[in-house]
Amino acid sequence: MVPTCIDADRAAAAAVNRRTLSGYVKLPNYQNYWIEAGFEEEMLAIRKAIAAGEEQRIPELMSDRWLSEVTLYGSPAQVREGIEAWYAAGVNTLIVVPSSARGNQMAALQELIDLYR
Repeated sequence: MVPTCIDADRAAAAAVNRRTLSGYVKLPNYQNYWIEAGFEEEMLAIRKAIAAGEEQRIPELMSDRWLSEVTLYGSPAQVREGIEAWYAAGVNTLIVVPSSARGNQMAALQELIDLYR
């Protein structure tokens, strides 16, 4: 499952995905997975922030590198390219979970449908 936010404002779309994943990065099982996937620096920084009672820092500790590897976000063209890259890497079933920077879940679903119109 890949959190996805389609928006020409790439920073706004990234912020949506950071909010979506902020709960997941607090969980040790997800942290361990992402450490194994090559994001040790990010996950150890998040663990340290949690231990220090600084959970408000978590979004800033979710690096652009990490976010770009585990989510899809940006303009329709950028998201389409990202989907194609997952398939090119050998992913056969990509579950895209849309969120919207401009509306509710129905708006996000429509943005996803419009992606291939």
